Order: sequence, then structure tokens, then C-alpha cells
Amino acid sequence: MHRWTLGALATTLFFLTIVLAAALSPMASDTWWQLRAGADMWASGRVLLNDTYSHTAAGAFWPNHEWLSQVIFYGVYRLGGLAMLSLFAAALIVTAWIITWNLAGGPVLRRLAILLPALVPASEHWAPRPHAFSLLFLPLAVWLILRRRYFWLIPVFFVWANCHGGVLLGLVVSAAALGAALFHEPPAARAGTLKTVGLAFAGCVAAVSLTPLGLSFWVEIPRSLARIRQYPLDEWLAPRLSELPLAPFWVLAAVFCVLLIVNRRRVSTRQTAILCLPALVLLPMALSAVRNVGPFLMFAAPAVCGLLPERAFAALNRPERKNRPALNFGLAAFATLMAVVAIGYAYRFQVDHLKWTPLPEASLRALRQCPDNLYNRYDEGGYLIWFEPGRRVFLDGRQDPYEPSLVLDQIRVETSGDYANTFSTHHIRCAYLPTTSPVAARLSSSGWSALYRDASWVVLAQ
Repeated sequence: MHRWTLGALATTLFFLTIVLAAALSPMASDTWWQLRAGADMWASGRVLLNDTYSHTAAGAFWPNHEWLSQVIFYGVYRLGGLAMLSLFAAALIVTAWIITWNLAGGPVLRRLAILLPALVPASEHWAPRPHAFSLLFLPLAVWLILRRRYFWLIPVFFVWANCHGGVLLGLVVSAAALGAALFHEPPAARAGTLKTVGLAFAGCVAAVSLTPLGLSFWVEIPRSLARIRQYPLDEWLAPRLSELPLAPFWVLAAVFCVLLIVNRRRVSTRQTAILCLPALVLLPMALSAVRNVGPFLMFAAPAVCGLLPERAFAALNRPERKNRPALNFGLAAFATLMAVVAIGYAYRFQVDHLKWTPLPEASLRALRQCPDNLYNRYDEGGYLIWFEPGRRVFLDGRQDPYEPSLVLDQIRVETSGDYANTFSTHHIRCAYLPTTSPVAARLSSSGWSALYRDASWVVLAQ
């Protein structure tokens, strides 16, 4: 009981915040096609590398670089349904931030003051997706480098390469951290460390090639990123100053840059340098895409803790005699109980926020009566692949099997409502759309029949 200091209470509340935010993150559209791919690979015993889910890219090569995470996600789903899948993804996020917390170092309350605001923008992309593996492996790789466990990086990168394409970002971050580690070795030991680091990094590069894509992995991931950059996807847009949830990102980025300039001497320590270089590498990437804000903050916040002078936040470090262990323990226990109750209630009653049932069953029944071929938006394709497995979609969030011209044409159709040429080209006679879609309004006025309609969704047939 005597160990329940104010710092222990603060740490407990910090991680309960992460648990709640991660465990209650809504399912993304991508989650559903990931589950379907995992289910099909479990059934067939082979990795899916060709499209079988659409009528617009049927049979096309699909560089499925996330196959292992799909298999893992579906295995978890089979064991405990969507509740266990959500908790599993949350466990990846929580573990990642445990590592980040340990990377920060220093007094507990100072770490809390810096890391807590970072959770707001970072949590924007905590949905149960393969991206969660990258969020874990990024700080884990740097943690291993800090502890000179260089060869442990190789199995990490092998698993990472088969779980998520973010492994290429991991190579860049690890190269920066390894460079900082090598620079801070004593001159007498530098030659031996250079050999060790070189062999370990070469092993990581080789491990990344050990996927079903083989050496083409190095070509397909950059191609995928180039395709994604052509589309106005929210997570790939540059962060804007006007977005309030991103305010902590801008503040921490500015503080990080200022501290680098005014406290150059602190960067001379090994740990601080190993944290600062990855943060510097990630900063331009975070400025170009919201998706990279979270990874940047996972290094920038600990780096700021290392760059701050010792007297910073000194007022937060209360003497031990002011702690009330019994009260701190009681508050921590009560907060933990409330978190468990909140998650249990949300899972038991499947609250709308979780998006566990994003499409009404009645709309899916209507869709089964609709003639081929189907038109749907990019956003809903993932839902339909899972919830209506007998129907091939027009498009979905996998992106890679589809020609960029098709994705851009779908965006044009949804922006203008001008569907005629696209529907004629793909012989479309059925549409599953949100009621707000301009295409839905055009189809209704053109005499298409509504097989289903509610406040959110409409199923239309020619």
C-alpha cells in the first residue's frame, strides 16, 4: 500500500485513459475486409494475392502485405468475437505507450504533463487495424536499440513486414536511431559496434524481404503509397492548424524544435539523441500526413522530456510525505472499476460508437435481391465485403488491386452525381449508398427502384 504515491495514481490514470480510448475505438471500414481476408486465408490455407472481392478488379494482382495481421485478427475474432478483437488491438496500443512512457524517463508527473496531451491527436488512428502493429513495433525497435539489443531487431522486422507496410517507416526510424547509437559509442568500441550494427541492419533489410511478395515488396509498398497520395483520404491529408484535436501536436512539435536549438548539449547524451533523431525524421512526415502524427509524438514527447532542464515542472514533484497511499489506491481502484464497467457496458449493448453493426440487416436483405453489378462508394466497400460476402463490390479500401483511374472516377461521380458513363462501363444495375450521396438522388429521380431506404442508407435497383 505504501507504494501508492501520487505518481503511481497518475500513471494508473494515464494508462486507463489509453485503455478506454483504444478499447472503445470504433471499427474502421478497413477492419471488415481485413477480417474477411483473414477468414478466407484460414479456410484456404494460402495467402491471398489476387482480388476476389470486386467485379471491377476481379483476378487482379493484390500485393497483400498485411496478410499476417489479417490471419491474426480473424483468429482473435474466432476466439472471442469483436469484443476480443477490440481488446487485442487495444493491448497493442497500450503496450506501445508503455514503451513510450519508459522511453520518456524522468519524474512521473513531468512525463504525464508532456505525454497526456499527446494522446489526443495520437488516438485518432487507434481503430483495430494492422496499423496498430506498426504503432507497437516503432517504439519497440528504438527501445531495443537503446538497450543495444541490435540483433533482436531482425525477428521484429520479420514479423512486422508480414503484418503491415509501415515496416519501411520502421527501417528509416531504426536507421536514424542506430546512427545516433553508433555516434555515441566510445571511439575504442566504435569499430566493433559498427560491425554489429551493420550486420543487424542488414538482417532487418533481409527480413523485410521474407514475405509472400518477396523482393517485389520493395517495389509494391512505394507504389501503394504513391497511389494513396493521389486520393483525398482524411488520414493522408496534411494536418491543419484549424483542427482543434491536433493542437497538442503543433505545440509539442514547436517545443521540440525550440528545445533542440537551445539545448544542444542535452542532445549529446546517448538516450536523448536516439530519441531525437527518429522524431526529426518523422516530423516532415507528420507535417505531410495526419496518419504520421501519432508515430511522431511517440518519439517527440519522450525527447522533450529528455531535453527539458531538470528544474522544469519542479512544482509537480511533491515531497513523498504529502502522499496519501490509501486514498491514492482507492482512487486508482475506483477508476479501474469504472473503466471496466464502461467497456463492459459498451460491448454488452454494442453502442453505436463502436460501429460493430454499421449496416442494417434489412438493407443487406434488400441487397441480396438487387441485380448485379453493384455500385458502392470507397468508404462502404469494406463493410459489404464482410457483411454481404456473396456480393462483389465496386470498390473498397484495399486500394492496391484497383487502377487509380477507377478510384478517381468514383470520387468524381460522388462529387458531381454524374454517374451515366461509369455505370454504363461497368454494367451497374444496383447501388448501395448513403442517403446523402448525390448519386442516390440522381438514381431515384431517374426511376431506379428503392428496395430499401431509411434515414442513412438506400438500396436502389434499375
